[in-house]
Amino acid sequence: MATYHFNLDGSLVSADPSGNAAVVGGQSFPLTGSQLTMYAATIYAEASFMGLVQQINPNDPEGEMQRETFAIAYSMFNYASAKKQKDATYTFDKMLVDKSYTHAIGSPVYNEYFSAGGDSIRKKYATQAIIKMFTRNTADMLHVIQTLDSGPFWDGADIYQRFRDHYRAKQGFKLSDPSHGSLYQNVTVVQGTQVIETVEGNNKWIQGPYTFMSTMTAGGTIFWKFMPGSGASV
Repeated sequence: MATYHFNLDGSLVSADPSGNAAVVGGQSFPLTGSQLTMYAATIYAEASFMGLVQQINPNDPEGEMQRETFAIAYSMFNYASAKKQKDATYTFDKMLVDKSYTHAIGSPVYNEYFSAGGDSIRKKYATQAIIKMFTRNTADMLHVIQTLDSGPFWDGADIYQRFRDHYRAKQGFKLSDPSHGSLYQNVTVVQGTQVIETVEGNNKWIQGPYTFMSTMTAGGTIFWKFMPGSGASV
């Protein structure tokens, strides 16, 4: 544990090995130091690396990374909120260690967030996303919040590599916009990707052939909500 001091833009000022507080812009933050940094480390590990973002959006790679990290942060918030409605014991702290929800927790890239190395820009935006949410400074991200439409899930390159062998394809998904399927079409820094398309699944617990519907893409990530009318839930 440590007391972390951040600027409002998410850049780290200092880390004091004593205590377990978070201070942002000189003000006490509503999360502890460990809560904020574990949350940010998960976002950092799940988000795209800069080389990929530069190929996805060469005109504004940092803006693309900012939208992607915020969308991941907000998706996690959506998941925790929906999960708590069904299970009152599911707390924010449980989400931060829930590897069944977020596989990147504890991974080498996750641990990289806490190191002196890694991608300082991605670290900044991963942290900034949480700061924006908890200070309600989200006006510039309102479109992301609205487009996610309470969706709690996302996938990266793996779904574009595995497509029909991917868990989400087996459950069935519908692309709300066909362009979501060609996110990696012009990418060379990630190998083995393909164009994906709406695919019917076999999920006996839902109504209809689709469990998920895509909502948006940002960076190298596609975001999902449950298919309306399917009866699916967290």
